[in-house]
Amino acid sequence: MPMEGLLSLVERLRERIDSHGAALRGSEALTRYALIDPMLRELGWDTSDPEMVIPEYSSGGGRADYALLSAGKPVMMVEAKKLDESLQSALNQAINYSISGTGNKARYFSVTDGANWVMYDTSKPPAEMLITSFDLKGTSAAEACLQALSLWRPSVTSGRVQAGKAPVVGLPDDSPGTPEPPPPEPPEPGWEPLSTLKPVPSRENPSPSEILLPDNSRASIRKWIDVSVTAIRWLMENNHLNAAHCPIKSGKSYILTNCPTFPGGKPMQYYKEINSLYLSAYYNSRNQIRNLRLIIEHAEQDPAQFKVRFP
Repeated sequence: MPMEGLLSLVERLRERIDSHGAALRGSEALTRYALIDPMLRELGWDTSDPEMVIPEYSSGGGRADYALLSAGKPVMMVEAKKLDESLQSALNQAINYSISGTGNKARYFSVTDGANWVMYDTSKPPAEMLITSFDLKGTSAAEACLQALSLWRPSVTSGRVQAGKAPVVGLPDDSPGTPEPPPPEPPEPGWEPLSTLKPVPSRENPSPSEILLPDNSRASIRKWIDVSVTAIRWLMENNHLNAAHCPIKSGKSYILTNCPTFPGGKPMQYYKEINSLYLSAYYNSRNQIRNLRLIIEHAEQDPAQFKVRFP
Protein backbone atom coordinates (compact mmCIF):
# COMPACT_ATOMS: atom_id res chain seq x y z
CA MET A 1 0.00 0.00 0.00
CA PRO A 2 1.22 3.62 -0.53
CA MET A 3 2.81 4.56 2.78
CA GLU A 4 2.59 8.26 1.90
CA GLY A 5 -1.20 8.09 2.12
CA LEU A 6 -1.11 6.40 5.51
CA LEU A 7 1.40 8.90 6.87
CA SER A 8 -0.71 11.81 5.61
CA LEU A 9 -3.80 10.34 7.29
CA VAL A 10 -2.03 9.79 10.62
CA GLU A 11 -0.88 13.40 10.60
CA ARG A 12 -4.42 14.62 9.85
CA LEU A 13 -5.89 12.47 12.63
CA ARG A 14 -3.35 13.83 15.10
CA GLU A 15 -4.37 17.37 14.16
CA ARG A 16 -8.05 16.42 14.41
CA ILE A 17 -7.55 15.10 17.94
CA ASP A 18 -5.85 18.34 18.94
CA SER A 19 -8.51 20.55 17.34
CA HIS A 20 -11.67 18.64 18.26
CA GLY A 21 -10.64 16.63 21.31
CA ALA A 22 -13.44 17.93 23.54
CA ALA A 23 -16.17 16.95 21.07
CA LEU A 24 -14.56 13.55 20.40
CA ARG A 25 -14.32 12.81 24.12
CA GLY A 26 -18.05 13.36 24.42
CA SER A 27 -19.22 11.18 21.53
CA GLU A 28 -18.42 7.62 20.47
CA ALA A 29 -20.30 8.17 17.20
CA LEU A 30 -18.16 11.20 16.35
CA THR A 31 -14.99 9.31 17.31
CA ARG A 32 -15.94 6.52 14.95
CA TYR A 33 -16.81 8.91 12.12
CA ALA A 34 -13.78 11.21 12.50
CA LEU A 35 -11.01 8.84 13.62
CA ILE A 36 -11.81 5.15 13.35
CA ASP A 37 -13.59 4.95 9.98
CA PRO A 38 -10.84 6.89 8.12
CA MET A 39 -8.14 4.61 9.56
CA LEU A 40 -10.01 1.46 8.55
CA ARG A 41 -10.58 2.76 5.03
CA GLU A 42 -6.94 3.76 4.55
CA LEU A 43 -5.88 0.25 5.60
CA GLY A 44 -8.07 -1.40 2.97
CA TRP A 45 -11.37 -1.86 4.84
CA ASP A 46 -14.05 -0.10 2.79
CA THR A 47 -16.54 0.81 5.52
CA SER A 48 -19.26 1.33 2.88
CA ASP A 49 -18.92 -2.22 1.51
CA PRO A 50 -20.93 -4.86 3.46
CA GLU A 51 -18.68 -7.54 1.98
CA MET A 52 -15.78 -6.03 3.95
CA VAL A 53 -17.24 -4.29 6.99
CA ILE A 54 -20.48 -4.74 8.91
CA PRO A 55 -21.19 -2.25 11.70
CA GLU A 56 -23.15 -3.33 14.77
CA TYR A 57 -22.47 -6.98 13.96
CA SER A 58 -24.58 -9.45 15.93
CA SER A 59 -22.37 -12.13 17.46
CA GLY A 60 -22.98 -14.96 19.89
CA GLY A 61 -21.52 -12.74 22.58
CA GLY A 62 -23.48 -9.59 21.79
CA ARG A 63 -23.06 -6.85 19.20
CA ALA A 64 -19.66 -5.71 17.92
CA ASP A 65 -19.16 -2.15 16.67
CA TYR A 66 -17.43 -3.47 13.54
CA ALA A 67 -16.92 -6.89 12.00
CA LEU A 68 -14.14 -7.00 9.39
CA LEU A 69 -14.91 -9.73 6.86
CA SER A 70 -13.09 -11.98 4.43
CA ALA A 71 -15.11 -14.21 2.09
CA GLY A 72 -18.24 -13.46 4.09
CA LYS A 73 -16.79 -14.47 7.45
CA PRO A 74 -15.60 -12.22 10.29
CA VAL A 75 -11.82 -12.22 10.70
CA MET A 76 -11.56 -9.33 13.17
CA MET A 77 -14.00 -7.66 15.55
CA VAL A 78 -13.42 -4.02 16.46
CA GLU A 79 -14.85 -2.50 19.62
CA ALA A 80 -14.95 1.31 19.61
CA LYS A 81 -14.90 3.79 22.49
CA LYS A 82 -15.03 7.56 22.50
CA LEU A 83 -11.68 9.34 22.62
CA ASP A 84 -9.75 8.85 25.87
CA GLU A 85 -12.30 6.41 27.31
CA SER A 86 -10.72 3.45 29.06
CA LEU A 87 -10.23 0.49 26.74
CA GLN A 88 -10.11 -2.02 29.57
CA SER A 89 -13.89 -2.02 29.93
CA ALA A 90 -14.20 -3.18 26.32
CA LEU A 91 -11.59 -5.93 26.54
CA ASN A 92 -13.76 -8.73 27.94
CA GLN A 93 -16.60 -7.68 25.66
CA ALA A 94 -14.38 -7.84 22.58
CA ILE A 95 -12.99 -11.24 23.55
CA ASN A 96 -16.53 -12.50 23.97
CA TYR A 97 -17.49 -11.26 20.49
CA SER A 98 -14.50 -12.97 18.95
CA ILE A 99 -14.64 -16.39 20.58
CA SER A 100 -18.38 -16.91 21.09
CA GLY A 101 -20.43 -19.01 18.72
CA THR A 102 -19.32 -21.14 15.80
CA GLY A 103 -20.05 -19.34 12.53
CA ASN A 104 -19.39 -15.92 14.07
CA LYS A 105 -16.00 -16.68 15.56
CA ALA A 106 -13.21 -14.26 14.64
CA ARG A 107 -9.54 -14.92 15.27
CA TYR A 108 -8.57 -11.29 15.86
CA PHE A 109 -10.07 -8.39 17.71
CA SER A 110 -9.12 -4.78 18.28
CA VAL A 111 -10.18 -2.22 20.86
CA THR A 112 -9.76 1.48 20.08
CA ASP A 113 -10.70 4.99 21.13
CA GLY A 114 -9.55 6.31 17.75
CA ALA A 115 -6.12 7.31 19.05
CA ASN A 116 -5.11 4.17 20.96
CA TRP A 117 -5.39 0.84 19.17
CA VAL A 118 -4.84 -2.58 20.76
CA MET A 119 -4.86 -5.83 18.74
CA TYR A 120 -5.29 -9.36 20.08
CA ASP A 121 -5.14 -12.90 18.66
CA THR A 122 -7.77 -15.13 20.28
CA SER A 123 -6.06 -18.29 19.00
CA LYS A 124 -3.28 -17.72 21.54
CA PRO A 125 -3.30 -18.48 25.27
CA PRO A 126 -4.60 -15.51 27.31
CA ALA A 127 -1.11 -14.43 28.38
CA GLU A 128 0.04 -14.33 24.74
CA MET A 129 -3.03 -12.78 23.06
CA LEU A 130 -1.62 -9.25 22.73
CA ILE A 131 -0.17 -8.67 19.24
CA THR A 132 0.59 -4.97 19.33
CA SER A 133 -0.70 -1.59 20.43
CA PHE A 134 -0.05 1.94 19.27
CA ASP A 135 -1.03 5.49 20.11
CA LEU A 136 -1.39 8.07 17.34
CA LYS A 137 -0.43 10.81 19.77
CA GLY A 138 2.08 8.98 21.95
CA THR A 139 4.64 8.21 19.25
CA SER A 140 5.95 9.67 16.00
CA ALA A 141 3.69 9.63 12.96
CA ALA A 142 6.17 7.30 11.22
CA GLU A 143 6.14 4.78 14.08
CA ALA A 144 2.33 4.93 14.27
CA CYS A 145 2.20 4.09 10.55
CA LEU A 146 4.33 1.01 11.05
CA GLN A 147 2.24 -0.23 13.94
CA ALA A 148 -0.99 0.51 12.09
CA LEU A 149 0.04 -1.96 9.37
CA SER A 150 -1.06 -4.70 11.76
CA LEU A 151 -4.60 -3.69 10.68
CA TRP A 152 -3.83 -3.75 6.93
CA ARG A 153 -6.47 -5.86 5.22
CA PRO A 154 -4.14 -8.32 3.43
CA SER A 155 -2.34 -8.94 6.74
CA VAL A 156 -5.57 -9.67 8.62
CA THR A 157 -7.18 -11.83 5.92
CA SER A 158 -3.98 -13.86 5.48
CA GLY A 159 -3.66 -14.52 9.22
CA ARG A 160 -0.30 -12.74 9.43
CA VAL A 161 -1.11 -9.87 11.74
CA GLN A 162 2.07 -8.58 13.32
CA ALA A 163 3.57 -5.41 14.69
CA GLY A 164 5.35 -3.12 12.25
CA LYS A 165 9.14 -3.26 12.23
CA ALA A 166 11.70 -0.50 12.43
CA PRO A 167 12.06 1.79 9.38
CA VAL A 168 14.58 0.72 6.80
CA VAL A 169 17.96 2.43 6.91
CA GLY A 170 18.14 5.66 4.91
CA LEU A 171 14.58 6.92 5.39
CA PRO A 172 14.19 10.30 7.07
CA ASP A 173 12.87 10.26 10.62
CA ASP A 174 9.52 11.78 9.61
CA SER A 175 8.82 9.26 6.85
CA PRO A 176 7.28 5.84 7.44
CA GLY A 177 9.49 2.86 6.79
CA THR A 178 8.42 -0.18 4.89
CA PRO A 179 8.09 -3.21 7.13
CA GLU A 180 10.38 -6.01 6.11
CA PRO A 181 8.26 -8.59 4.33
CA PRO A 182 8.36 -12.10 5.73
CA PRO A 183 10.36 -14.54 3.61
CA PRO A 184 8.19 -16.17 0.96
CA GLU A 185 6.75 -19.46 2.03
CA PRO A 186 6.54 -22.20 -0.57
CA PRO A 187 2.92 -23.05 -1.28
CA GLU A 188 1.64 -26.28 0.17
CA PRO A 189 0.76 -29.14 -2.18
CA GLY A 190 -2.59 -29.00 -3.91
CA TRP A 191 -2.55 -25.45 -5.28
CA GLU A 192 -3.48 -25.01 -8.94
CA PRO A 193 -2.49 -21.81 -10.78
CA LEU A 194 -5.14 -19.85 -12.65
CA SER A 195 -2.95 -19.99 -15.75
CA THR A 196 -3.79 -23.68 -16.19
CA LEU A 197 -7.08 -23.97 -14.30
CA LYS A 198 -9.94 -25.18 -16.52
CA PRO A 199 -13.13 -25.66 -14.50
CA VAL A 200 -15.76 -28.03 -15.81
CA PRO A 201 -19.14 -26.32 -15.27
CA SER A 202 -21.24 -28.79 -13.32
CA ARG A 203 -23.21 -28.80 -10.09
CA GLU A 204 -21.28 -31.91 -9.07
CA ASN A 205 -17.87 -30.25 -9.30
CA PRO A 206 -16.88 -28.43 -6.10
CA SER A 207 -15.86 -24.80 -5.96
CA PRO A 208 -12.38 -23.93 -4.67
CA SER A 209 -12.12 -23.46 -0.92
CA GLU A 210 -9.13 -21.10 -0.81
CA ILE A 211 -7.13 -18.72 -3.00
CA LEU A 212 -3.41 -17.98 -2.71
CA LEU A 213 -2.35 -14.51 -3.87
CA PRO A 214 1.03 -13.36 -5.23
CA ASP A 215 2.17 -11.99 -1.85
CA ASN A 216 1.44 -15.41 -0.27
CA SER A 217 -1.63 -14.08 1.52
CA ARG A 218 -4.65 -16.30 1.22
CA ALA A 219 -8.40 -16.11 1.69
CA SER A 220 -11.23 -18.60 2.09
CA ILE A 221 -13.78 -18.69 -0.70
CA ARG A 222 -17.12 -20.39 -1.16
CA LYS A 223 -18.13 -19.83 -4.79
CA TRP A 224 -16.39 -19.51 -8.12
CA ILE A 225 -17.22 -15.80 -8.31
CA ASP A 226 -15.29 -15.32 -5.03
CA VAL A 227 -12.08 -16.25 -6.90
CA SER A 228 -12.50 -13.28 -9.23
CA VAL A 229 -13.69 -10.87 -6.54
CA THR A 230 -10.78 -11.68 -4.22
CA ALA A 231 -8.15 -11.52 -6.97
CA ILE A 232 -9.48 -8.23 -8.38
CA ARG A 233 -9.67 -6.67 -4.93
CA TRP A 234 -6.03 -7.69 -4.32
CA LEU A 235 -4.98 -6.13 -7.64
CA MET A 236 -6.71 -2.87 -6.69
CA GLU A 237 -5.35 -2.76 -3.15
CA ASN A 238 -1.83 -3.29 -4.47
CA ASN A 239 -2.16 -0.54 -7.10
CA HIS A 240 -2.06 -2.85 -10.12
CA LEU A 241 -5.64 -2.11 -11.21
CA ASN A 242 -7.92 0.92 -11.05
CA ALA A 243 -10.75 2.67 -12.87
CA ALA A 244 -8.37 3.99 -15.53
CA HIS A 245 -7.88 0.42 -16.81
CA CYS A 246 -11.60 0.03 -17.50
CA PRO A 247 -13.55 -1.03 -19.38
CA ILE A 248 -11.90 -4.41 -19.89
CA LYS A 249 -13.54 -6.52 -22.59
CA SER A 250 -13.83 -10.15 -23.53
CA GLY A 251 -14.76 -10.08 -27.18
CA LYS A 252 -17.39 -7.34 -27.50
CA SER A 253 -18.67 -7.59 -23.92
CA TYR A 254 -17.48 -5.71 -20.87
CA ILE A 255 -16.23 -7.95 -18.10
CA LEU A 256 -14.94 -5.21 -15.77
CA THR A 257 -16.14 -1.64 -16.02
CA ASN A 258 -16.79 1.61 -14.16
CA CYS A 259 -20.57 1.26 -14.27
CA PRO A 260 -22.84 -1.80 -14.49
CA THR A 261 -23.77 -1.50 -18.16
CA PHE A 262 -22.81 -3.25 -21.40
CA PRO A 263 -21.33 -1.39 -24.44
CA GLY A 264 -24.78 -0.52 -25.84
CA GLY A 265 -25.94 0.89 -22.52
CA LYS A 266 -27.99 -2.14 -21.47
CA PRO A 267 -27.80 -2.64 -17.69
CA MET A 268 -25.96 -5.67 -16.36
CA GLN A 269 -28.37 -8.00 -14.59
CA TYR A 270 -25.69 -9.99 -12.81
CA TYR A 271 -22.61 -8.23 -11.48
CA LYS A 272 -20.39 -7.81 -8.44
CA GLU A 273 -19.32 -4.37 -7.24
CA ILE A 274 -15.66 -4.36 -6.17
CA ASN A 275 -14.36 -1.08 -4.78
CA SER A 276 -16.43 0.97 -7.26
CA LEU A 277 -15.68 -1.31 -10.23
CA TYR A 278 -18.27 -3.71 -11.65
CA LEU A 279 -17.50 -7.31 -12.59
CA SER A 280 -19.96 -9.03 -14.90
CA ALA A 281 -21.09 -12.25 -13.21
CA TYR A 282 -23.11 -13.59 -16.14
CA TYR A 283 -20.68 -16.45 -16.84
CA ASN A 284 -20.18 -20.08 -15.89
CA SER A 285 -17.13 -21.10 -13.87
CA ARG A 286 -14.89 -21.78 -16.89
CA ASN A 287 -15.59 -18.40 -18.47
CA GLN A 288 -15.25 -16.62 -15.12
CA ILE A 289 -11.69 -17.93 -14.81
CA ARG A 290 -10.97 -17.10 -18.47
CA ASN A 291 -12.17 -13.54 -17.87
CA LEU A 292 -10.16 -13.27 -14.67
CA ARG A 293 -6.99 -14.25 -16.54
CA LEU A 294 -7.70 -11.44 -19.01
CA ILE A 295 -8.14 -8.94 -16.17
CA ILE A 296 -4.94 -10.06 -14.43
CA GLU A 297 -2.97 -9.81 -17.67
CA HIS A 298 -4.52 -6.39 -18.37
CA ALA A 299 -3.11 -5.34 -14.98
CA GLU A 300 0.30 -6.60 -16.19
CA GLN A 301 0.40 -9.42 -13.67
CA ASP A 302 0.96 -13.16 -14.10
CA PRO A 303 -2.11 -15.42 -13.67
CA ALA A 304 0.26 -18.22 -12.64
CA GLN A 305 0.92 -16.31 -9.40
CA PHE A 306 -2.73 -16.69 -8.39
CA LYS A 307 -3.57 -20.20 -7.20
CA VAL A 308 -6.61 -22.02 -5.84
CA ARG A 309 -7.15 -25.31 -4.13
CA PHE A 310 -10.20 -27.46 -3.57
CA PRO A 311 -11.66 -29.00 -0.41
